[in-house]
Amino acid sequence: MPTTTMSPMDNSWPAKPYGFLEGAHTQLRRIFHLWRCKKYRGQFTEEKKAVYEEKLEASEIFKDKKALYPSSVSQPFKGDYLEIQKNPKYQKLNSAMEEKVLLADLVNKINRANGKGSPRLFLLTKSNFVLADQKTGQVKASVPLPDLASVSVSTQSDGFFALKLKEGSASASKGDFLLSSEHLIEIITKLHRIGTTAADRDQINIDISDEFLVQFKQDKVCVKFIQGGPKNGNSAACKRKNNRLLEVSVPSP
Repeated sequence: MPTTTMSPMDNSWPAKPYGFLEGAHTQLRRIFHLWRCKKYRGQFTEEKKAVYEEKLEASEIFKDKKALYPSSVSQPFKGDYLEIQKNPKYQKLNSAMEEKVLLADLVNKINRANGKGSPRLFLLTKSNFVLADQKTGQVKASVPLPDLASVSVSTQSDGFFALKLKEGSASASKGDFLLSSEHLIEIITKLHRIGTTAADRDQINIDISDEFLVQFKQDKVCVKFIQGGPKNGNSAACKRKNNRLLEVSVPSP
């Protein structure tokens, strides 16, 4: 047995004793690596497999495309950040959900008039997403996922994302949602994954750009991301510049 570990990442392999064994030596190394990978995969529960599949999907969506992504790699996807099933504060809201809550998080809903954020509870199931009042748990909006056309994010290290609704859908009457979250990578990965696995709807498109349009009632508003100075602190800040522009200042790296 070669003096290598059982880690699939271990590339060490003993030198061949004789030159004429080159072919056999290479094949044995390949066979041992495949066996080691199989043993490693065999340790995974279905739950652990799902976690790694989500992380892989996050990589496919965001790697080398969004500056926030690298910092998320080592962070496990927790899903329920509110402990919605245990917290008595959210008992009424949890019981109102018709399906299992896949993600529960505290987000900021960006006010369309001035760009300031208001805290909201964000819940995601296989069929819809819900925004609720942080203090009372009262549902403010419930949107079926088939009404969601796409998601837009910047290339930078901020947590802002726009949920853009299909024109003509019942949910689109009040306009798109501009939100921010510390768990943007996980939220969008889960949204994308649900769309990928659902047979009754199209996959959700993810648009990564530093300038995109959102529909606020009757108006189309441009959301533009710029590099800000130290005066903005460590977090991104959003301001309404005029009727057609929301500007997000992101701290320089």
